[in-house]
Amino acid sequence: MKKPIRFYISVIGAKLIIKLMRIMRRNATNLPGEIALIFYPQLLKYFEMPDTVIAVTGTNGKTTVSNLIGEILGKNGFDLISNSFGGNVDTGIASILLDNCTLSGKFKKNTALFEMDERSAPRVLPYLRPDWLVCTNLQRDSMKRNAHPEFIFRILNENMPEKTKLILNGDDLISGRLAPENKRSYFGISKLKYETPTEDNIICDISDCPECGSKLDFEFRHYNHIGRAVCRRCGFSTPEIDYDMTSDEHDTAVIMHNGKPEKYRLLNKRITDYYNVTAAVAFCREFGLSEQQVADSLNGMNIVKSRYDNFEACGKEVIVSLAKGQNPVACSGVCDFIRREPGKKAVIMILEDLYDSKRTSENIAWIYETDFEFLKGNGVEQIIVGGKRASDYIVRLLLAGVEKEKIFTCTDEKETVKLLIPENIDKIMIMYDLFNVESLNSIKSQLMQMKIGDGYENSRNIIPGNL
Repeated sequence: MKKPIRFYISVIGAKLIIKLMRIMRRNATNLPGEIALIFYPQLLKYFEMPDTVIAVTGTNGKTTVSNLIGEILGKNGFDLISNSFGGNVDTGIASILLDNCTLSGKFKKNTALFEMDERSAPRVLPYLRPDWLVCTNLQRDSMKRNAHPEFIFRILNENMPEKTKLILNGDDLISGRLAPENKRSYFGISKLKYETPTEDNIICDISDCPECGSKLDFEFRHYNHIGRAVCRRCGFSTPEIDYDMTSDEHDTAVIMHNGKPEKYRLLNKRITDYYNVTAAVAFCREFGLSEQQVADSLNGMNIVKSRYDNFEACGKEVIVSLAKGQNPVACSGVCDFIRREPGKKAVIMILEDLYDSKRTSENIAWIYETDFEFLKGNGVEQIIVGGKRASDYIVRLLLAGVEKEKIFTCTDEKETVKLLIPENIDKIMIMYDLFNVESLNSIKSQLMQMKIGDGYENSRNIIPGNL
């Protein structure tokens, strides 16, 4: 394909910007691509893509699944182009391509793995033309950005290349219907032996049959609408699952594939990460890796600490879990995880999105779709909320039935630790938004320096929230 001169100018200019940013110790994950696409919007069209292109998308879990796949492939000898350091929209993907291409737009590595923001599908899929696409799920997300899962379904569906083989969540009756003519494999999780499925969520994004409109009959829901269902009127149902996790005992996933059990290490005990591991296994097995190759790779891996972390501080176990701000399903999942943790717990919530704080939206409806009711009782002895919207969370928590005496607030997220009453608890649970890493690191540092007896008794100048 003959390339226009603007393509070459874009590549050369972007490479110079990348080098300059690296000298300045910047990651260059977005800005070079952003400038190049402003200069030449058709840039992505003219790259000569690697022999194999893999894309991972979905509302929740795409970063974890992409990282798992990347590590497994890397441990098995694949040299990848990957955007694992960030940048999952068109500008970020353009940046990683520009960083790895020759001046003519070719690539020395023959495999590329991209995490792709689902909203960016129209600007990315027609040009990446992935050979494989893994979709973790489609669920309700930010009202400002993603509107509704059926909207995201439509833009993914309309832009899916015919050649792309799909790895889909069969327990998600929304994303599982993508591109019905494409080749596909389904992953899912059966009702587990000791599991109590979460069926008391506020949100269930699909309750009626997409074929005839009748009420779906759910056999069970792991959470929200993720589970197994059938329409008694027309017969529409959960598809046959190719990679079906049937057991989670002893931190091991038993995944039934072609009628035979395969065993893989689980990375933690959250149902969402069960799905993440199962999705990664399904892809890697379909991609051609053996059961042994995948199992051996998982044995030495952990969820990245930006998603999940645990450590000990001031004599207490501290568990940190990402709860994407303005995403009611992701936040509800963390609330559910917290209520299932045994012992007496204090919860520190720092959920203000940095983007929202700069371009504030008055729409806080998402907190009324989040299942803060899960924090009522269940061993939760204290809830500490930090941020400018702390008063909004007081109202929401009170409406959820949380006792007023257990709610403490401050406007500075980094001050939340000073409100902690550690002598009343066994565990400290921190739920945070991805853009609040600076506040999270401050909180971690303060916890590591805290001694038994520190906390609220030494910080009476910070007043608990009252109405």
